[in-house]
Amino acid sequence: MKLRKLLSLLLMVCVLGLLCTSCATTALDNINTYYAEVGAVMDDWFASSTSADGSATESQNAAAKLDTPADFTLSENGDYSFTGVANADYYLVYFCAPDATGDSDPFLFSSNSIAATGTGGETYSGNIDDLVQYGYGEYLVKVFAFPSLNDSAHAMSTAATASYSFSGAQDAPVVDYLWNTFDGTVDVQVSNIADYMYQAYPDSVEVTFTNTADSADTVVVTVEELSADHYNAVSDALTPGATYDITAVAHSENAYVTNPTSDTTQVAQGVTFDGHNVISANYYYTDGIARNSFSYPQYVDRFDLTNGGVFNGGNSSISFNFTATPTTASAGSAYTYSMTSDNRPFAIKDGTLELYTDGTFRFDQYSEMPPQGPSHIEGIWTDNGDGTANLSFDHSTLRTSLDPDY
Repeated sequence: MKLRKLLSLLLMVCVLGLLCTSCATTALDNINTYYAEVGAVMDDWFASSTSADGSATESQNAAAKLDTPADFTLSENGDYSFTGVANADYYLVYFCAPDATGDSDPFLFSSNSIAATGTGGETYSGNIDDLVQYGYGEYLVKVFAFPSLNDSAHAMSTAATASYSFSGAQDAPVVDYLWNTFDGTVDVQVSNIADYMYQAYPDSVEVTFTNTADSADTVVVTVEELSADHYNAVSDALTPGATYDITAVAHSENAYVTNPTSDTTQVAQGVTFDGHNVISANYYYTDGIARNSFSYPQYVDRFDLTNGGVFNGGNSSISFNFTATPTTASAGSAYTYSMTSDNRPFAIKDGTLELYTDGTFRFDQYSEMPPQGPSHIEGIWTDNGDGTANLSFDHSTLRTSLDPDY
């Protein structure tokens, strides 16, 4: 639902961009102070052109403004009502900063279009939550009337306005993690960061690792200054080989957040960080290959040494199912496999996986992954003694044909 809202909002902005030119002052210039209080929910959505009206052309100046929607009310529960005007084709509702009193000031959130159902004088009512997704904060809410795109005789109305505030509880954090056995670090990731866009970004999320055999070995990894672009932190303080229980909690001093400390999330129990990579189910990463459409795995569990088969990259912008087919072992290798993958629009038609006798491996793929081309990655493998092996990929060794040391 949120994705559909976002796509609709972006489409609407594109349409408005055809009607008006870019504003001279950007949203980020004007409302940084406001963002600091309400959680900076829109920092990444709009860098410019976030006003209802830009600088008008000569023909637009000649057009008559529509009447302002009348009798606009907005209750503390979000119930709204306004009266329609003549020659309106649709209406839009904007959530703006409290000091954004001008019609051309930037907005933070916007509704989809509300189609006109009459010729003026009719009432439009409902709950604002059905029109707009918005974060916690204090707002000046505006309603504008717009003419049909084909109506050159009329222009957008001035705004009807009402003040509105919204507060609520912050969700408990959802946390994923990656243990990198090659450098002994754990990367924790707040996976529900998108949910906080419609609340308020926490000031911090604390992820606590408690050694199940030694409670004195407790490590707290803190993610600070969260935003749509920043939601992870890395630590090298865990004890390799130890088993940990993992919990997480979010903290916020935002005036519109009703629970400064969230509920505690039980992230995982009994996780051992030993000699192979450990990755949780929804940890996101990308190798940046083929415009973020291809990534190598981080870890493959219980790979069938005799028969090969399919193992899944997962945890990336697209999940690649790699198929390994056993072939004659190369010199220095305990096992050799030909590798293919068919994940449109990209596919690996020729590749090799060499499991060397010293416990390391190398995976080469020779297909084009525009713009990078072929690539290879190395790692370590462990024979489980039952015909299977665990493979850990060292992404610091990844090289593509664009790298000088490929």
